Amino acid sequence: MSSILAPIVTLLLMTSLAFAADDLQTAKVLAVKAHESGRIAYWEGRVAIYDGYPFYDITLLLGPKKYVVRYESLTGFYPSSWKVGREIQVRMRGKGKIYLMNGAEEVSAGIYNARAQDCVPPTSQSAVLMASPQVPCD
Repeated sequence: MSSILAPIVTLLLMTSLAFAADDLQTAKVLAVKAHESGRIAYWEGRVAIYDGYPFYDITLLLGPKKYVVRYESLTGFYPSSWKVGREIQVRMRGKGKIYLMNGAEEVSAGIYNARAQDCVPPTSQSAVLMASPQVPCD
């Protein structure tokens, strides 16, 4: 029984890897906007207090469409292979999800598009208090 099972499992694994490689697409990095201080966590009077978790809004050209994706990094690391003007491999996964290839590693990012423009000026407190951290306008 195990002599038949091993080739079947191997065949299924190879097939899934082949299909996984097929959905990679090439995107060009058009712009990178770094938010090195992170999001506005809360306000002390009119002073914004940041959470300290850097993130990056990356504008990608994928075929005829532009996407703004958000890459979050607790350490502030940003891959050098994702510089403006470079082409990178990406994989679209479901609504609002994209994976950016950094060498052999897939890095998850969220697709934000118009929502990336929803920001709060760090010099004036928003009239509406939000439950989640706010993105500062630069």
